[in-house]
Amino acid sequence: MTVAKTISNQIQKLEPGILFTYQDFKVAPNAMEAMAAALCRLASKGIIKRFGRGKYFKPKEGAFGAVPLQENQIIESIIKDNGILTGYITGSAAYNKMGLTTQMSNEYTIATYEFRKPYQKGRIKARFVKAYCDITETNIPLLQLLDAFKDIRSIPGTETNNALELLKLKVEKLSLGEQTKLAQLALNYPPATKALVGAVLEAGIDKKASEKLYKSLNPLSKYTLGIKESILPNKDKWKIKG
Repeated sequence: MTVAKTISNQIQKLEPGILFTYQDFKVAPNAMEAMAAALCRLASKGIIKRFGRGKYFKPKEGAFGAVPLQENQIIESIIKDNGILTGYITGSAAYNKMGLTTQMSNEYTIATYEFRKPYQKGRIKARFVKAYCDITETNIPLLQLLDAFKDIRSIPGTETNNALELLKLKVEKLSLGEQTKLAQLALNYPPATKALVGAVLEAGIDKKASEKLYKSLNPLSKYTLGIKESILPNKDKWKIKG
């Protein structure tokens, strides 16, 4: 069977509206060029549509014509490169999902390893910020939590101390292993974030996880975060000011 026929048969089995790339097809390394050419021909015939470089999807027909690609598929194409995670959702979209705010921005904030220009594709807008740690499926919830600590004063529609109370509850619900991992990841974040996370961990059930964070801080530095003593009784030790 020719490469073109193999590709055509595999595409027939794919669900409409789902993004696919070269890596989704099982062909020999020496057949990659033939596969790329076959996909180009199918796109020119309208059987598939090109979404981006090396990315295609089968158009899904609705009552009023072709249905746009699902939003989650577009986001996945942004945060993955050849199936490998290179970014994750942070900012308002993540904080909304975490229950820290009811507001939503009209653009996504994506944390990535390297600087990228703002992205717009149809109705989807995204801007990119620095990722402080390795991006893995298991790390992402903890990274989003750390990002919320970092952005605590700028979470839209949420007062700083209210946000901290919610974050404290989320940290308390983590297992001891997850709290230890949170502290390890926090070491890569700015000093103010390390101080806030360390103080929360120390005030909770895992004081040991906060020790490295405390030792990593400059003893002369102070962090003005607008935190009340009633919310964080040990804030003075961590040089967290109101």
